[in-house]
Amino acid sequence: MELIVINQMETMNIHYDIEKDGLYLEGIEKGIEKGREEGIELEKRNFVHNLWSLQEFSIEKMASMVGLDEEQLLITLLDLLQTEENTLEEALAIIEQYRLRFSDN
Repeated sequence: MELIVINQMETMNIHYDIEKDGLYLEGIEKGIEKGREEGIELEKRNFVHNLWSLQEFSIEKMASMVGLDEEQLLITLLDLLQTEENTLEEALAIIEQYRLRFSDN
């Protein structure tokens, strides 16, 4: 359908500036917003990774520092640990050991 419209526009010698089209501009705005959201999520993931690497803060403290609830932080940690070639079970065990380390303090 798009090719038909383009062909007809070319034969009718009509010039249409797509960059002024409302739907085009709306799509651009949605794309920019999605990019921002993905960028924020990537920054949070990197921040979690950095805090985890330090091994100095409890899970609760990390969640507070990053601005995530504890469940979201744990999901991020599980994903990070699994990208380091740990199985889900190994990742869960690592996090549990980490929690125990901070429960004594």
